Amino acid sequence: MDQSRPGRQTRRLPLIIERSDLTHPLRRVLALVITTAAWGLWIAMWIPFIAALGRYYGYHLPEITFPSQISLDSFLALIRVTPYVLAFAMLIALASILGEKIKARTHKKNERWRPVGMERLATGAALDPELLAQWQIARILYVEHGPLGRVTNASATYTSRPD
Repeated sequence: MDQSRPGRQTRRLPLIIERSDLTHPLRRVLALVITTAAWGLWIAMWIPFIAALGRYYGYHLPEITFPSQISLDSFLALIRVTPYVLAFAMLIALASILGEKIKARTHKKNERWRPVGMERLATGAALDPELLAQWQIARILYVEHGPLGRVTNASATYTSRPD
């Protein structure tokens, strides 16, 4: 009774990632076109930076390639700030790790990972803890729902289904 019925065993097809030939041909062509366009866009976005870097190091490039140095100056300013940002992030991570180590040595229970007890579950569901305990040990529980689908009442005392 507690086992699922055997039912009909269906043959599962392999995943499309393993057998791409099972995909519709139009989908395969669209995937190739979209992937190629995305790679082309990614490479095209690097062209202004590479051109600005070349002009910064003294190569004479046409103006149409990269009209101003504003983007390169912004990038160089970002490069100058990056070590400070990384150092700050590492300090925060180390402080967090150190705090966890100190908390573990003080044998203080971690409030985030405590198990949900009957009292906490009953309080969260706005129920009486004894009633909740009766519901949990019941083999058959009849539940009444309100108009919005919320549980309004539950009982384990019926011997036959109420009408």
